[in-house]
Amino acid sequence: MGSQSNKSMWIFVVVLAVCLQVVFVFADCKQTATGTAIDFSKAYFMLNADMEKYVCSDLVGEDNDSAVTAFLEAVDSEAREMGFGKGMFRKMIYHVKTDTLTQDTESATIHIHGVNRTCIHPVFTFVAKLFQLGQISEFEETLDIVKEDGQWKVCGTPFGMSLDS
Repeated sequence: MGSQSNKSMWIFVVVLAVCLQVVFVFADCKQTATGTAIDFSKAYFMLNADMEKYVCSDLVGEDNDSAVTAFLEAVDSEAREMGFGKGMFRKMIYHVKTDTLTQDTESATIHIHGVNRTCIHPVFTFVAKLFQLGQISEFEETLDIVKEDGQWKVCGTPFGMSLDS
């Protein structure tokens, strides 16, 4: 009798754990203004062209010319002038902290700060972090985030990026 009750208890625990896991996955998938600020910052410092999906239409010009494309081309050009590839300018960010300065249903102002370290290759960055090698620098920015077509997008001049650069 006791083993049947124990078995039922374990089945209940497993089913409850699976249900909670599903709820947590859906809760984690919900886009937030703060999450957009962090994801954009990670893509920005890693020089990832996917940061384009986080910028608002104000930062995209005509003929698919965008602030992101201009920024990436400028970094690539600067790297080539120095005799390096663009990868030498990539950075990973750590210890990211955000403060929501203002937020309503359609806009938010997020202050983000943290530290970054050069990331030629993620393994090298991990080893450098583990043994506290290399130089780290702090970054700090206030990002204007707006809701555009139901998605949070970064607007303004994030990290000095604009169509004019």
